[in-house]
Amino acid sequence: MELAALTRVREAGGVRQDVAVRFLLGLNASLAFLLELALLAAAVAVGLLVPAPLAVRIVLAVLLPALVIVFWAVAMAPRAARRLAPGRRLIAQTALFALAALALAVLGQVPWAVALAVLVACRIALGVRLGRI
Repeated sequence: MELAALTRVREAGGVRQDVAVRFLLGLNASLAFLLELALLAAAVAVGLLVPAPLAVRIVLAVLLPALVIVFWAVAMAPRAARRLAPGRRLIAQTALFALAALALAVLGQVPWAVALAVLVACRIALGVRLGRI
């Protein structure tokens, strides 16, 4: 059965969303939130894994996630004053996650990079399918 057919079920009293679609919407939102946290964790890990003196690594481990947070708050958050248009937001989001996965892979954390990339691809595909991206 098509997802569009599942989105709404007509009843005598009105229209309600199907349980399966509500589950997928919740899964999509939860996955998006967890991946945002993973992006921050990846930024910290990248800062700590850079081959540099300890003081530089600590500064990077603080600054990189701070930069991600500031960018997300200004351009990506639902209530951001300068929120990007949906298409640009998708590009920016994909670029951030791709950079994080690439940085992890370059620094020798290939399994984590692959896991992050696969989960982001699944979340984007689900979001597109549900019309949330």
